[in-house]
Amino acid sequence: MIAVETKLWITGPESERWFDAVRVMWAADFHPERFASLRELPLRKRNLRTQPTPIAEVVLWAGVPEGILELTRWLGSPAAHAGHRLYIAAGQWSDAERSVLQRFGVRLTVAELTDLIAIQPIVRDWSLRVSQ
Repeated sequence: MIAVETKLWITGPESERWFDAVRVMWAADFHPERFASLRELPLRKRNLRTQPTPIAEVVLWAGVPEGILELTRWLGSPAAHAGHRLYIAAGQWSDAERSVLQRFGVRLTVAELTDLIAIQPIVRDWSLRVSQ
């Protein structure tokens, strides 16, 4: 089990399919939530008087290559970088698209549902690092 509270949010045009896979494969560590669009993701406001306990936020964007414009626009906005967020892009991406996504802050890309098994330890370690 993860030692720090972790918010796992899944959004994008293929979010329903990826949400089901995440819920099954990562059930021991995370309780995912699904959002219809990036604009619906919750934003945490910082209280400058107190030091909040870090909350790891994982955003898995399940999309298609045609949707890269929506994702890069959102990642380019100041609201996208609130809190401790790890961005994962799920879908079939070309090398050029992966490069663009990395420049906008996407740290992991996965092509197939079974790739979730391979990145689970990375997400778990990242979540623990946020707590320290």
